[in-house]
Amino acid sequence: MPILDVTPEKRLYLSVISEYDLPKAICELVDNALDYAKKHNKSNVEVKIDIEEARQTIRLEDNAGGVPKDDLGLLFSPGRTTNELSDNVIGYFGVGAKRAVVALGADVTVKTRFGRKETCKVHFDDEWINEDPDWKLHYDILPKNIETGTTIIEVFKLRSPVSSEDLKRLRLHISEVYALFLVGGAVIKLNGKPIAPVEFTNSWTYAKGYEPKLFSDTIAMDDRDIDVEIISGLIDHPGDPDDSYGVFVYCNDRLIARGLTDFSVGFESGKIGNPHYNISLARTIVNLKGESRDMPWNASKSGIDTKHPTFQRLRSAIINVTSSYAKISRALQGKWDEDVFPFKEGEVNIESEIEIENIPRNLLPTPPASKPRWAQRVVKANYRIVSKKMWTEGLLDSIIAADAISKMHLKQKNRMALIILDSTLEIAYKEYLVNEKNIGLQKFSSISKNRADVQKEVFSHITVSTTVEQQINHYYRLRNDLIHQRATPNVSDSDIEKYREIVEDLLKKMFGLRFSV
Repeated sequence: MPILDVTPEKRLYLSVISEYDLPKAICELVDNALDYAKKHNKSNVEVKIDIEEARQTIRLEDNAGGVPKDDLGLLFSPGRTTNELSDNVIGYFGVGAKRAVVALGADVTVKTRFGRKETCKVHFDDEWINEDPDWKLHYDILPKNIETGTTIIEVFKLRSPVSSEDLKRLRLHISEVYALFLVGGAVIKLNGKPIAPVEFTNSWTYAKGYEPKLFSDTIAMDDRDIDVEIISGLIDHPGDPDDSYGVFVYCNDRLIARGLTDFSVGFESGKIGNPHYNISLARTIVNLKGESRDMPWNASKSGIDTKHPTFQRLRSAIINVTSSYAKISRALQGKWDEDVFPFKEGEVNIESEIEIENIPRNLLPTPPASKPRWAQRVVKANYRIVSKKMWTEGLLDSIIAADAISKMHLKQKNRMALIILDSTLEIAYKEYLVNEKNIGLQKFSSISKNRADVQKEVFSHITVSTTVEQQINHYYRLRNDLIHQRATPNVSDSDIEKYREIVEDLLKKMFGLRFSV
């Protein structure tokens, strides 16, 4: 039977360079150190990252236990790893660290000492990748040993220059991604300075009735279990400016996804709602612990694999709990400073005896009854009048439309509002004379073409002060200038407020419509 040679080209290393930035690549190497420490039962793991801007070099040292001589090849062979699918570790794809070092630089040296054995050194560069078809790598036994259980990775000829801003972003990234490891005793230093953890579970508010809730359960995946915790609540600041709201996912204590607000976790119309400032107090944290194959991370552990069976099973629960707090955030907007932010002390409500894939609705917080909007209140207050006097419905809607336009972020909103208000008043005059006063057809025809005559007839039936009449005439002329004159007059917010008061008062006198509700 014919055989195909499917040995990969070493150039596949170079194909992944664009997939990695500095934080992502460094984290792959830190992941390796943390996994080695766990497998060697080392509790006091320390990772030192030193990046020199002047020389543009990267050095990463860990005391996780070192790599045995027989396993050196696993460091550089794509797809090979000592981790098993059943290990509760971070990496099991066998590609991350290999891709990361190549993405960082064109010249790499690795020194490692397993326990108290001899130190091994491996070096490779772009010449080995591009020009040597052989996959074999030579290694050296160093006459001078490094510290026991230590691995040192040195990267030269960086593919992208590293700046001080890059280092700031890297420090923050590591502080968030490995916060649970750092709290647990791991030490990670960047240029000699320890990195402090940034946790996302210490920003809750505890307003009565809206306290954060923790749901925990164990779900079965074939013959194995996954421990699941979902914590959801309101945070003590608007999360819109710094993208600190939404869904956070930890897999085996590593932060995989930060502040997700996309359709994968329900941020769309009909579910949680589209990302918006008014729901930016809602935060949900998902903690998963189990075998590596059951973690819904992508190959670089920089995001969620939304098609993964574990994520699919939990997606509805994540959306439901997040939606509950998003509704509360939206309902309380405008009162956050009084009703949410002051309550910084309390306890997370724990719900453990539940099936996390089907969280009962009665365990989720209920948003406060929302106060009807002004337009809704106006329609309700005038329902009986409109139902009896159908000609008033258009007048009511016009005032509501003018109100809505005045609140929009439009440069010419006042022009449009003025035209609507004045047109509404002109129409109201005629509706009043025809339907309320039943003036004869002959008389109406004689005055209907002249607004001044129509207005005079209306004012003979209702009381209007001379001052108000002068103001009405002023705004009428302003409207005509807008429509007919070449130069555009300025219409201020105060103009619209004043004229709206006048029009609403006249509609009340003519038809009994009420707007102060």
